[in-house]
Amino acid sequence: MQRLSLEPAVLRVARLPPLLEWLQTHLALPILLRTPYSACLELHREGHNSHVLLLEEHPEAPASTLRLEADNVEFERLATRLTSQGARCLEASREHPSASRGCAWRVLTMPLPGDWQLMLLALDPRRCQPLGPHGLAP
Repeated sequence: MQRLSLEPAVLRVARLPPLLEWLQTHLALPILLRTPYSACLELHREGHNSHVLLLEEHPEAPASTLRLEADNVEFERLATRLTSQGARCLEASREHPSASRGCAWRVLTMPLPGDWQLMLLALDPRRCQPLGPHGLAP
């Protein structure tokens, strides 16, 4: 699992404990460093590590979306567990094609504590269209 490259590495939250507990319980993200008002989580993906720092700020800190990318195997495992707890899984299909040419993205969305949202993304290689000689899907 990894943080999307354009997403912020520091997330400011109104209440840290409930969000941190959910992330540990459901995604099993390891905590590298924990203080009363912060937690640094480690994300692993194919030999590369990235980090997300959660900072508890004032109670009015606006909620946002935590966007993570998983490989297809990890996505399958998490989607099965999280959809039974209310997550929604959206997949590209012929009726609703992916916005990315030649790719079949899968997106799982789920509410998190403190009005946050989880958006877990994965590329389903079984459903990618082959690219033609000019890099375009036929």
